[in-house]
Amino acid sequence: MGNLKRRRAFEALSPEETQALAERRKAREGRVLKLARAQLHAASREKVEAKPDSARWYCLQVASGHDFTVEKLLSDCGVEVLAPREKVTLVRRGRKIASERAYFSGYLLTKIVPSPEAFEGLRRQKNVFGFVSGAHGYLVVNSEEVQKFQRLRPGAVSRMPTDKTICEGSQAVIAYGPFAELVCTVLAVKWSREGRVRVRIVYDGNPFEIADMPLAFLKKL
Repeated sequence: MGNLKRRRAFEALSPEETQALAERRKAREGRVLKLARAQLHAASREKVEAKPDSARWYCLQVASGHDFTVEKLLSDCGVEVLAPREKVTLVRRGRKIASERAYFSGYLLTKIVPSPEAFEGLRRQKNVFGFVSGAHGYLVVNSEEVQKFQRLRPGAVSRMPTDKTICEGSQAVIAYGPFAELVCTVLAVKWSREGRVRVRIVYDGNPFEIADMPLAFLKKL
């Protein structure tokens, strides 16, 4: 109801009021981006290029459904970031719509030169919860696994072999991606054109969940 009221109010604006509203919104977005760039300077690609041997890939946990929004903000601020994704076709009201879906819903990869300022700057951004970490520090993602995602062709995951015996309660090891070699417990399995799972992982004593990822990335124990 609230969205409907706002839409009707917007439609009732004159062209001059609509333009003024757009200009205020653009100015506000510019201020937000300027602040974010200042906060993220220590995490920028510029720092990575200056000290490539010191740079590492880390995994950010973000609010559900905001993977690509956060990715765009960080990218616009000069941070090297990757939200591994696949192209999908959704059906809404009988119409097919091309869209994208994150391979690991709620998680992004970012390459930074580690420093307290870089970590803090990233944590301060809207819809960022923090880093995947354990008792002894942050999870460092193997750069080879990142490169695998960067080389993925469209439709590659749907052609991967899938163990259909994996079900709720199964123990499995993640065989592909930033969480490769970590053991997980399968919390739920759903099927459409391909299997998707929700899993629970314990990394260095710290439990966390991945709400949605391909079943093909798991190997049953």
